[in-house]
Order: sequence, then structure tokens, then C-alpha cells
Amino acid sequence: MEIRDYLRAIRRVLWLLILIPVVAGLVTGGLMEMQPSAYEADASVVVPAISASGYSQSAATQYVDTFKDVLVSRPVLVDVSQKYPGISITELASGLTASTVTTSSNNIHVVLIGKDHQNLQGAVREATVDSLNAIAQPRLAQAENAWTNAQAGLQKANAAYNTFVESTTNPNPPLEFSNALTRLSQLEGILASAEVSGDAKRVAAANLSIAAQKKALIPLGQQEVQYQTLNDALSSARSASDHANQEVVDAQALVTTDSASGTVTTVNVGRLSKLSNTIKFAGIAFALALVMMLGLLLILELMRSGRKVAVVEAPEQGAFAWSAPVAPATAPETADAPVPMSAPATQPAERRDPWRASPAGTGPVAVTGGNGNGNGHANGNGHANGNGNGHADVTEVEADPQRSGLVRRG
Repeated sequence: MEIRDYLRAIRRVLWLLILIPVVAGLVTGGLMEMQPSAYEADASVVVPAISASGYSQSAATQYVDTFKDVLVSRPVLVDVSQKYPGISITELASGLTASTVTTSSNNIHVVLIGKDHQNLQGAVREATVDSLNAIAQPRLAQAENAWTNAQAGLQKANAAYNTFVESTTNPNPPLEFSNALTRLSQLEGILASAEVSGDAKRVAAANLSIAAQKKALIPLGQQEVQYQTLNDALSSARSASDHANQEVVDAQALVTTDSASGTVTTVNVGRLSKLSNTIKFAGIAFALALVMMLGLLLILELMRSGRKVAVVEAPEQGAFAWSAPVAPATAPETADAPVPMSAPATQPAERRDPWRASPAGTGPVAVTGGNGNGNGHANGNGHANGNGNGHADVTEVEADPQRSGLVRRG
């Protein structure tokens, strides 16, 4: 099969190639228009200050990615579905989406698509607030855990400090140690004055006092070191407790802010147009139907071409091989017929169909010589009347008796 044959076949059924795709497109468009209309409600929220220094682009990008995942998480969907029974979890999962205008934007746009008579505006707000709270909850839990640990450390530091004070009966070891150092310095001054004046008794007494004061400084120094260690631990515990308490306050404020009326802004968009989807799916149906019709036509033309080749080029072999017809022999010369009748020229062999009946005659038939009485016999399954000179008129027989069924006579 050539391309022109395929194009000729397309031209023959061109009306069908146009009609069926058009019908498919119209049916698809009609089915799309018969589907229930979709309705939309939107919500907008600004990414909160989630870093220590306030808003940062990297933190906001990470927050938006987390928000998209949390928005369609099962805890959020279950909570919204319980508060709005008219909307199922499946509808929420397929209808909720979140996006930003740009990748660096901190304004999140939430969309909920559903059916008519559903409180889409309330549901999209609840889903947005739940997502914000779900993101803030880990921070609040972490702050509360840190505050609990800081409180435990503070209580331990306080207990150690109080135990030390009670065991030493010294409420202020640093002050006692400082006073002891001052007393030692004074005794060393007296010793120096006695040595300058040459007073041996004063020198001896000063040395004894200095030795006793140095001996008293040893426990006071140890107490002062222990006190400083315990006091530093107590200060660190108090600082950690204060910081954890501030973190708890900030996390609680974030959760409270998420539920505030001005944090999430909602808009009821209303009914969505189905024209774009109808045109799109109708076009797809038209294209598919056209491609299928062209493919079917190509297959049919290939099958038709294959049948033609099989009939024309069938080999002649075995029992179905046919040879050329043999020319009849000339009649012998007799006294009654001195002039021999020469046989007509032999026709070339023709290819015959083995499944068709043998014809009664295939053309001019050779005639034998007559006996002079006007009767002669013709070869070719027919009888002829002689003309008195020994020759017979040949009857013309239809080349294909199966097609005509009639014998014409001259």
C-alpha cells in the first residue's frame, strides 16, 4: 500500500473521520457540564516571626514547606472534618492546597475547593489555624520541657546552697574571707613596724598573730571557693529558668496569635467556571477519537492490500498447476476430402483459476474435414452443419459460460 492509497481511503470516509471525533468531543463536553459545580474559599496568612531576630527568608521558606505538609496531615483533616461534618476527610485532602506568590514570600495562600452548601470559608480558616498551631506546638512543648528542666536545676542548686550555709554557719563566706585577709595584712604591718623599731617582744607577738591568722584563712578560703561554686550554679539555674520561662511565654503567645481574628483572612470565592475543563477534555476526546479512526483505517487498508497480493501472486504448483491447452490434431487426408484442413494457430497458454469450472469453449475451435454430405463434427464439444464443401461453420461459445450461462450461435 502506498501513501496515495491511504489518502484516497481517507477521502472516501472523510465525513466519518470528522463526524465521530466531533461527536466524541460533544459527548465528553456534555458529560463535563453535567458534573456538579465546584466552589472555592481562600485564606491568607503571614508567616510569623519564628527566628530569634524576627523574620528571615530561610526560616520563612522552611516554614512554608512545613506548612504545606501539615495542612494535609491526618490530625488537621480529622479535626476540621469533626468541626464541619458536611465535609469529609477525602474531600479535604483533595481540595486543600497552599502556595506562595514567590519562593521568598512570607504570605501563604490557602485554597479549599468543595461543593455547594458546604461551609468552605469556615473550614479553610479552621484548617489554616490548625496548621499554624500544629507547627507552633513543638516549639511550645520544647519551651515547656526546657522550663521544667531549668526548674529542677534551680531547685537542686538552691538545696545545695542552703545545705552549705547550714553546715558552715557562715551566711557570707566571701565577706569572712575578705575580713580575714584584711586582718592578716594589718598584722604584717605591725610586724614590719616592730622590726624597724627593734622591739623584739612586739616582733615575736606579731609573728605569733600572723601564724594564727594564716591558719584561720585556710578553712575560710575553702569555704569561699565552695560558696562561689554553689553560687555560680545557682545563678546559672536561675538564668536558665528565666530563659525557659520566656520561651514558654513566647510560644504561648504564638499559639494565641494564630487563633486571633486578624491573623487569618478568609474570602468566599464562590462557584468556579467549568468552561476551561470542558474545553480541555472535549479537545482530548476529539484528538483521541481522530487518532483511533485514522489508525483503524490504516489497519483496514493494510489488510485489504495484503489480500490483493495473496490472490495475484499465488504460486502454481502441485495439483493446482495447469498447462497450456493442446491444439487439436489435423484430420487425415481421405478421398472424400483431398484438401486437408489446417489447424488454426495455437493460442498461448493462459493462467487458469483451479477453483472455477472448466468452460465449454474458450474461443475459435478447430474443425475437421467434412465428408461432402454437409455433416461435420467440430472439436470443442459442439456440432456444426456443413456448407456442402466439407467445411463446417463454427459455433461461437461464450468464453466464460459460468458468467453468462448462454451460448451464442452464428
